[in-house]
Amino acid sequence: MVRREDLVDVALGRIPANVVIMGGTLIDVCTRRIVPDIDVAVYGERVALVGDASDVIGQETRIIDAEGLYLVPGFVDSHYHIESSRLSPRRHAQITLPRGTTTIIEDSHEICNALGLKGISYLLEETEGLFQKVYVSLSSATPPTPYEETGGYIGGKEAEEALKLDRVVGIGEVMDYVQLFNRGERLWEVIQAGLNAGKVVEGHGVPLPPEADAWLCSGVSSTHFYGNVHQALELLKRGAFLELKVSACKEAVSGLVEAGIDWQMVGICVDDRPAELLAKIGHMDHEVREAIKAGLDPLIAYQLATINNARHWRLEGEVGLIAPGRYADILFISDLERVEIIKVMASGQIVAEKGKLIVDIPMKPTPEYVRKSLRLPRAIKPEDFEIRVSPDKKVVRAVVLRPSYFGTDLDELTEELEVRNGVVQRDLGRGINKVAIVDRFGRSIGISFWKVGYKEGAVAMSILHDSHNISVIGATDEEMALAVNRVFELGGGIVIVKGKKVLAEVSLSIGGLMTDRPPDEVVKDLEFINEKAKMLKPDPSLGPHPIDTQTFMFLTCYPRKIMLTAKGLINLQTGEKIPSVW
Repeated sequence: MVRREDLVDVALGRIPANVVIMGGTLIDVCTRRIVPDIDVAVYGERVALVGDASDVIGQETRIIDAEGLYLVPGFVDSHYHIESSRLSPRRHAQITLPRGTTTIIEDSHEICNALGLKGISYLLEETEGLFQKVYVSLSSATPPTPYEETGGYIGGKEAEEALKLDRVVGIGEVMDYVQLFNRGERLWEVIQAGLNAGKVVEGHGVPLPPEADAWLCSGVSSTHFYGNVHQALELLKRGAFLELKVSACKEAVSGLVEAGIDWQMVGICVDDRPAELLAKIGHMDHEVREAIKAGLDPLIAYQLATINNARHWRLEGEVGLIAPGRYADILFISDLERVEIIKVMASGQIVAEKGKLIVDIPMKPTPEYVRKSLRLPRAIKPEDFEIRVSPDKKVVRAVVLRPSYFGTDLDELTEELEVRNGVVQRDLGRGINKVAIVDRFGRSIGISFWKVGYKEGAVAMSILHDSHNISVIGATDEEMALAVNRVFELGGGIVIVKGKKVLAEVSLSIGGLMTDRPPDEVVKDLEFINEKAKMLKPDPSLGPHPIDTQTFMFLTCYPRKIMLTAKGLINLQTGEKIPSVW
């Protein structure tokens, strides 16, 4: 830390800079200009001067030659869930800092649904003093709906307490439209606490009018965007800030380029990405690269990934631009379009070169309270997953859910299933599998049938957006029980079972979501477990990354209207419980 008075003295040439970057080409994201042959003077962790730095070079000043390189502000991810990487924040920084991400706005609803406000404490303690700056948006979705129980609860009182903490910069994505549009008490208390504190309130989804208007009237100001160009334009003209998940909306990006919009209300974010994909394709660097491929001018792409995101979160006085008084977070880039990062400076120090971390990020002891977040009163038995009916029945009608179904018509979901000895059977030949959600404290189990799954074995995990109870999909009840019990034994994680054997597992003992093991080990384990999952003959709807897909299958947020929870099938619009069979 340096005193602002000292920065002033450096800028005036009274004391020398610690570091001077010489001869680089500045990407000025404030004016969208390329400024050649410029110097940047750094004192401590902040920039003191941009221009001619010849007067601030002393005997101890370190000179960095940036000739032939572009100087770009460190990337600012405006909406992200570190937990989805499966890595603890410090381990996550080890893999994403070399990719150029120097600031993250962490939406905390994953860890808060596991741990409540203790999750905020963990995030802030874990990231204190980290080269990668982590700001936190407080979960608005703990629990995600009134019809779910999770490991935490955040209402108005809890929100008021958390919003006083340093680096808690707003309210995370508001997802429950039913409660938002019908004065749901808990959700509105959290939103009002954020507005009263003068903080940003984030949204979720891509609603169209009149829902879009109502959504913005609530105080929500933004959304991480994955829709089409028509939806984008409708939201932009209403003043919503769009955080483009570029990989998921490249056609929309191209459409916005063609429409010739002013990009001041647009940013770029990653949202969720597991460690094996971070290692393979990257983080914000990948999204910027994809935006440029979609036709966006490179200078605009860098604006979206830096100053625009910082301004949205009211952090432009700290990050998002290379300018006096701001943190010296600077990327040295050789090719703007390919986003080829040669060096990364964070807080005035070179932390990575050619994609490799060159500084030590020491690991802090992980507190015990985050490792003891799952408790099971007794072992799960195969019969716990049975759906029983009258023994004289031979056939029943059953709700058979499918991925990405956003309607409410049960007739569209109803199929006949065979009954044997009073137990309703799967029909793997028709792709109908059994799934269950087990509460992380063993309070309840919800069971239903799905047109998705595996023809062999079972997969259980404690990553279940957004409740983070335990999901399990299985070809037999015996395999389901074995997989779930092993998840609890690990204290959280991902487990694949076939027959009576555990084929693969990844321990995620931090809230049941993350691990503090080295990234290389975790990436290897995640790649292995995905390969094992593919050997169970997954339904095509699970895609090339079946494990990651399963983590999102049971979302209860907009636009879903019927979903399985640990309390059973729920109509999310009314709270009505729907029978699995009749």
